[in-house]
Amino acid sequence: MFEGDPENLFNHDIVMIHDMINRFIEELADSQSSPVSGLIIHDVDRLKSYTSSLVALHDWVVSQPILDLPKTHPREYKLEAAPEPANVESEAVNMLVRLMEALRTEMINSQSARLASTLMPDDSRRFLTIVEKIDSFVDDYVLEATPLDLPESSPREAMSGKGRKGTKGSK
Repeated sequence: MFEGDPENLFNHDIVMIHDMINRFIEELADSQSSPVSGLIIHDVDRLKSYTSSLVALHDWVVSQPILDLPKTHPREYKLEAAPEPANVESEAVNMLVRLMEALRTEMINSQSARLASTLMPDDSRRFLTIVEKIDSFVDDYVLEATPLDLPESSPREAMSGKGRKGTKGSK
């Protein structure tokens, strides 16, 4: 039974995966597609770049040697807070956010999270399978069966707002 995500991890590679997924979840929830049915083509392109980036990071992580870090392991890395899950107008965006959250949760609660680095084979397969499902959902469902005309049930939610304004360099 799922009892919540950890606040700290030992595996620096999974910390990077966690942070990247959080960023992608935020981008999806605040995307131009969030207030409409389906995904606009620019958001599809962005999502494809996100999944490609995740696969590239995965491939790099598993290609690296297992590090011998007797002086630094076990070092705990504090995880940044996960973005609050949003329930937006777009069912496609909501599903993609759920899949990204599942990927993040599986990785930070995996056996590999106890290592200093890398992914164990079963965690590696789990990672790739979830990313493959994300791509399949877009290719085989979203691009084939959406957008839908939902004039009586839209809008259900208020618009997501503008992206972050940033704090670095501002006064």
